[in-house]
Amino acid sequence: MSFTYKQGLVRCQGLDASELAEIKQLAELCNQHDGLDLKLNWNTLRSRPVDQLNDFLFYADGQLVGFLPLFSFNAQEGEISGMVHPAYRRRGIFTQLFEAVRQESVSRGLPSLLLIVEQASPAGQAFAKGLSTTYDHSEYKMALGELRLPAILNERLLFRVARSADLPLLSRITAQAFGMPDETVDWYTDHSLTTPNHYYYVGEIDGAVIGKIDVFLTDEAALILGFAVVPELRGQGYGRQILTHTVQELMNMGQQNVWLEVLTENRRALSLYQSCGFNETGSYDYYRLLLG
Repeated sequence: MSFTYKQGLVRCQGLDASELAEIKQLAELCNQHDGLDLKLNWNTLRSRPVDQLNDFLFYADGQLVGFLPLFSFNAQEGEISGMVHPAYRRRGIFTQLFEAVRQESVSRGLPSLLLIVEQASPAGQAFAKGLSTTYDHSEYKMALGELRLPAILNERLLFRVARSADLPLLSRITAQAFGMPDETVDWYTDHSLTTPNHYYYVGEIDGAVIGKIDVFLTDEAALILGFAVVPELRGQGYGRQILTHTVQELMNMGQQNVWLEVLTENRRALSLYQSCGFNETGSYDYYRLLLG
């Protein structure tokens, strides 16, 4: 049986089972030591393309002591969130990892990087602010406590799995809800509808789609993303009904842990989630670094 000794910076195109196990072990150690909850997008890490450089690992004497992944969900920006073993900090390891990610991002032509930093991480905050970054936005991570159902249900609102014919609407509603150019919302495809552990639902009235919600299943939880209702029908209880119906579907599938994320300044959405039984469990700041 051969053994590959690893030392220093290692660039990976795809991650194998042993590397994923090392990353998970390091994340658990860092989270426990720092009292944090690093945002690492495990579902994406497990399905990395093997022909693209996305993950940067740092080894000391064969042990993984640093990790910084690059997530690029659109052509406008990359997202990064990483870690260094507590015993190996203040040695320039994260700086080396970051420079490797920055160079890869520039080579791809990405206009900017978003650094994701927990508000409770002094070291992460100091690193991000030490660069030429600008504050972009903040998000709360919320976990479901006890689900609270709507007192009144609109029986005209139907809930179903999204179909191919819905794809243009999914993109349009997402762009409207999150202030994005229509052409940048390009991830709703026939392939995405059949991707394992990814579920896409819509709410419709009289055959017209008025809202949508996405769900990604991970080992840890069911993550709700991309939840939106068309602008002209917001504030009428449809979002609450779509959200709680989705959670009930997930619970019927055996999902006990349900998470979502919300912009801290989106007070209406935050109030809705809290009233449905979600509680804040963490907060993340996003800092933008322009590349060029």
